[in-house]
Amino acid sequence: MKECKVCKVCGKEFDPDAPTDDPAVQAGAFMATQEWNDAGEVCPRCLESRGILGMMYCREYDA
Repeated sequence: MKECKVCKVCGKEFDPDAPTDDPAVQAGAFMATQEWNDAGEVCPRCLESRGILGMMYCREYDA
């Protein structure tokens, strides 16, 4: 049985090892590692929200 974690943002349980191919979730995961230091502690839904907002407003990630 896989171990679930509780999201530190929304408080819901999630599987930290669940794969994702959603670019917004991947962007949120990048920000979790680079900016917020909470990688593995945030659920995919919150990572998606973070990623969308980051892609919209964080000009420092423009290449």
